[in-house]
Amino acid sequence: MRLAAAAILLAAAFAAPAAADEGAPACTGPAYELARRFTGAWQEFALTEQGEQLGGRLDVTLEAAGCALVQVFTGADGAFSFRSLGHVEAETGQWVETYVLSNGRVASYRWRAEGEDVVIDRIAGGDPARRRRLRVTFESADAYRVVEETSPVDADAWTAGIVTVTRRIAAAP
Repeated sequence: MRLAAAAILLAAAFAAPAAADEGAPACTGPAYELARRFTGAWQEFALTEQGEQLGGRLDVTLEAAGCALVQVFTGADGAFSFRSLGHVEAETGQWVETYVLSNGRVASYRWRAEGEDVVIDRIAGGDPARRRRLRVTFESADAYRVVEETSPVDADAWTAGIVTVTRRIAAAP
């Protein structure tokens, strides 16, 4: 009961400043529009020499009045999954997401636009000797390609790795 009361007080403390500015939605702008492109239910396929292999399902929602990005992935065989929670940083205007993976690892990433692509850079977690990023290229409103890129921390060049294509199977509710 004490924990529930503390949670209510914490929620009220964060809600109070927003209540003073009820006229304007708090979570609007280019970063939120970008995230809306990703909302919905998706199937992810690994591109292999044998063709496309179903990797799993990804469900992406905007919650907390559109201020929080939530991604839930479940592998096709159920052996791997993750859940992420993201928000837009006030300082950068970019999404920052923290992923908790079923293998016990945790990593955080920051989104940025690079031309028409969205580049998602790892900012915490993982191997500290290697940088990792995901390059997302939209093929249509309902499909995007992701190329995993890695680099030693002391190098400028990036090496492309795993490639996936993700297709929307249902729009966000």
